Amino acid sequence: MTMIKDEIDDHRFGPLILWNPSIRMSITLPRPCIDVPANRGRCVQGFGFDHKSNDYKVVRIVYEQWLSFSPKAELYKLRTGVWETVWVADDFKYNIYADPQVLVNGAIHWVGNHLRCWPSSGPELEFVVLLFHMCDEEFQVMKFPDRLISSLKKNYAEIGVYGGLLSLMEYIPQQHIDFSCTIWLMKEYGVAESWTKQFTVDLKGQPFGSIFSFINNEKILWPG
Repeated sequence: MTMIKDEIDDHRFGPLILWNPSIRMSITLPRPCIDVPANRGRCVQGFGFDHKSNDYKVVRIVYEQWLSFSPKAELYKLRTGVWETVWVADDFKYNIYADPQVLVNGAIHWVGNHLRCWPSSGPELEFVVLLFHMCDEEFQVMKFPDRLISSLKKNYAEIGVYGGLLSLMEYIPQQHIDFSCTIWLMKEYGVAESWTKQFTVDLKGQPFGSIFSFINNEKILWPG
């Protein structure tokens, strides 16, 4: 089962649809409770499975301003068919990247950042992994090691899964318009220092952000 969404012109999102292509069935979710302000807000969706309740859930995170770091959230459960408000801690001031998302260890993961202020250098973005647990219905934060944070300040990265482990695809500009992609793995889940560089792929003129998926931990796919 997967989730698709329709985007409409006022920068909000239209119907959310749960679609199961294997049985050719879809469900259009009811209208969410939290509106996205037209022309200045945005929202991020996540979709996953709760193994404890044997239920599929959609989490929806709404930012009322484009540059806001203080979201609101709600949760749709397929079993109940209604949206419920999700508690967000006052200090959860993080910006979540809209795409992609991955489900690992029962939680949805995104790359995100938040604004930190240092007495010596002023405000600075710090990159993190943000996650929402399907069972506990809570947001959490996982740190990157300092060596990876320094690199992410200069390069674009996407979250992924490789061999069942949380992975990061870091796109590094080369000469002219070419990019290389370095694959990082979190070898021990939840341990920041376990992020390990695996290998680097030369994209050879492929579009920026073009890595699509892995097959059997060996082959890498990207759109042709």
